[in-house]
Amino acid sequence: MKELEAFDQPLYRAHQTGDDNFDSLRTRALGFMNAVPGLAAHDKSIHATRFAEYGPKLQFESTFLNLWMRDKETLFRDVVEVVGRHHLHEAAGTGRGVIALPLHLGPSYAAIPMLAHEMPTTTLYNRMNFDEIQAVSFPDLDFRGIQLGSRSALRAGLSALREGRIFSMFPELDPRGVDEHHVRVPFLGTTIMVPTGPVILSHMSRASMVPVVLKAVGGGRFQLTFHPAIVPPTSENALLNSLLDLWKVIESELLTGEIGEWEMWFEFDRMLPKIGKAA
Repeated sequence: MKELEAFDQPLYRAHQTGDDNFDSLRTRALGFMNAVPGLAAHDKSIHATRFAEYGPKLQFESTFLNLWMRDKETLFRDVVEVVGRHHLHEAAGTGRGVIALPLHLGPSYAAIPMLAHEMPTTTLYNRMNFDEIQAVSFPDLDFRGIQLGSRSALRAGLSALREGRIFSMFPELDPRGVDEHHVRVPFLGTTIMVPTGPVILSHMSRASMVPVVLKAVGGGRFQLTFHPAIVPPTSENALLNSLLDLWKVIESELLTGEIGEWEMWFEFDRMLPKIGKAA
């Protein structure tokens, strides 16, 4: 794996242009990391370098995992260890479906079709050649994709959850920008604006949210972790508490894992961080 990945990196870099080249990505990430008080004790230079190398690693690992997506037995015996599977199925036991929230860490995009090996899944995506990937990698899975902006994300989520399906969405950033459906939460010693869509959907559907993380652990093996479910907020006043619980998980995953493999460093400024003491 390491030899193949090392071979892929120069090919990937050769096609980087403009602000997406290695040096620019490293400088940009390092600037954001230096502005976040919660990373003061970490070697940000190393993490920024890893972030600049994250693109080819993400591409390579996602492609590698998709090669095994049709072979469930081999995938979950020899390639991917699953931790906390019971959290997903306990959340599904209510009959209201499950809101899966894969974090932008590691080969995150490959985690989503793995959900469909557990139960029927609908995913919300932004930029992805979904139909082509599905035809090649997982044509037999009960897995539906909805492109962001093609229809109401809220209605799509409610419809999928009423069917008892997993509805998957990334929780960290709304690519359409910050709007009235965002609130400011503490994060790494500062505060940032984050989308409220997941908790609003959870409140309306009564479906629990399950954060999901996929990470490489070395030797061509990966770990897929389902975190304990975040129960649906029972009132509008409880929405913020549920959102805070979600972002505590995200912060913990960054600090105990690979800070440099969080895709959001690429556009951290779009989260409108407020430097200073967290609220």
